Order: sequence, then C-alpha cells, then structure tokens
Amino acid sequence: MTRLYFVLLFILYSVPCFARSIETSYVTSGTLRARALAMGSAYYSIEDDFSAGLYNPGAFKINATRSERRYRIFFNPLTAGVGLYNLNRYDRDYEVDDKLTFGETLWSIATVFKGAVYTTPVVDIGVNLNEEIIDHESVIEKKRFFSIEQLSKQSFHSAFVNFKIASTVSFGIAGSLYNTYSNDKNNYKAGHTFGVMLNPNPKMKVGIAYNYFPASSSDARYGLESLENETVTSGVSYYPDNKTVLSLDLRNLNKEDKNTAREIHTGFERKFFDRFALRSGYYRKKSTKDDVISFGIGILPKWEKLSKYATSSRNDILSYTVIFEENGYKNRWHVFSLLLRY
Repeated sequence: MTRLYFVLLFILYSVPCFARSIETSYVTSGTLRARALAMGSAYYSIEDDFSAGLYNPGAFKINATRSERRYRIFFNPLTAGVGLYNLNRYDRDYEVDDKLTFGETLWSIATVFKGAVYTTPVVDIGVNLNEEIIDHESVIEKKRFFSIEQLSKQSFHSAFVNFKIASTVSFGIAGSLYNTYSNDKNNYKAGHTFGVMLNPNPKMKVGIAYNYFPASSSDARYGLESLENETVTSGVSYYPDNKTVLSLDLRNLNKEDKNTAREIHTGFERKFFDRFALRSGYYRKKSTKDDVISFGIGILPKWEKLSKYATSSRNDILSYTVIFEENGYKNRWHVFSLLLRY
C-alpha cells in the first residue's frame, strides 16, 4: 500500500513537469526542516527532539519520558566546509573578492555548531543556530549547488523550552532572532511562538501554536511553509502503527484576510527497517491555487530505536527532500540536510 501511494503521487504530479520548463533551486548549506518540508510542512503535531521547536515548541521533546536528565549537541560540518569554499571567492554579501578574511573564516567554522538540547524531569530546553530563511524570490534566482549565499544573507536563530504540564499536555515557548546581513553588519529582529501539544491517546497527537514574526521578516517562513505573522496553526497526527504517521495541519485559524486562511497541509511518513524513512506531502496554496507536492527520504540514527507510536528522541542523520511547486510553470526545490549528534 505504501509503495503504491508513492508511485501514484509521483506519476500524477511528475508527468506534467516535462511539458513545461522547470526552475530548480537548492537549499543545501544546512537546515533542520528537510523532514518537515517533505511532509508538506504538516508538522505542528509531530514530536521531535530538535526541529519541532521551529514549528510548535509544545511538541519539542527530547525523550519519550521525563525520567532522566540528558543533553545532546548537534553538528553540521557540511555548512562550515561549504562556507570556507564559497567565502574564498566571495564576501558574505556574495560580491566577488577572491580572498578569505579572518572574520569569514571564524564565521564559517562557527556554523559547525548547529545547536544543543537538554532535558530534566520538568522541562526540555533547546537552542538552534543558523537556520536558513527559505525566501522564494531570492533563492529562485540563484541555482548554485552547495552554497551558503542565502544563509550568509538571511538566517534565524531560535531558543525553545517545553514544560510538561500533565502526562498528556505539554506547553512550549520559542524565541527567534531573524538576521539580515548587509554592509558588513548584522541586523536582528525578534519573534516568538507559543505552542501546546495534547496526547489524547497513544495513536493520536494534537498541536496548536501561535506565530509572531517581526515586520522586517514577516515573510521569512511563508515561501514553502505558509506561515504568516500573528496567525494560529493547528495540527493532528495519527500513528496507525509504530512505523507510520499521517499528519494534517490547518493554517491560519484566526485571520480570514490573510493569504493562508484555512489552508490545509497533509503529510505522510513510513519507516523501513528502523533505519530509513520515506515521506510525502501535499497542499494547495489558497492565494494562487497552485499545487505543492513533496517527497523525501531520511536516514535514521543506527544506534537508537524509535519509541512506539512516537517520533521523539531522534533526528535524521541525512535527509533529502524534493518539492514541486506550480506557479504557471514548475519550480523544483532540492533540500539536503546533514546533522550529526553527540
């Protein structure tokens, strides 16, 4: 059934791609959102030990239980390597300068550290650094593979905390700094997210969150995620077994005048051999009626097992996602993620 699902989706959506030109874009320098994007960004009810904090901090959970104290540190050496290579030819504004300065070297090396998380019986705490802003207009014009151009110009950093109020209720808060870099200067603006996660039974989870973005970065999460300023998103996920999850998000429940009011996002994930995960997602943009479909694959940590009916306590080591977007022509996005952990 799972194989048939993927085959049908691929055939139905990929056939028209050959009839029109395709614009290809890459997000390859480092992101935590490859899994979420593969699932149509229907991620507000998905528990995760890192990237969930970027959607619903109420779903941010390090362990399946709160019975232990534990920390984890996350690394992405790919970003540093790409940064050193790119900045040897360009500056951080991506103007040609054919030299690698001391400041550019330090910035590149610093991007190795992606974040850290820590759990106690009461709270889970996490921080994420250098998450790329996927801005449609600027990225679609640049087609460099393995480039830090977008990351060097626009990124955000987040810190999140999750409180377990009861055995079936968690509440989370996330704060983010949205950074733009120009004229050798970083410009920061703050945003925040409040989220709640409910576990009505072992096979179902419900999440809801409120997002606030600063005015200067109000479209930072709009392009492929349909997240808008001062809006509420809800989600529900269902786990028919310990290898499968179905998710559904409903964007913007509180403001009907926004582009994404009541926009529906759907996602699917199936685990194989406890080491690989296949994913897909679909949604239709309400403002343009364009269809967006996605596929992804993830390689899971070999040394850990997922707990039953849950996706917490892990992140992919490697993730790859391809997204097809229709805007009168086809846009194709490739998202690659590498994340090592200690």
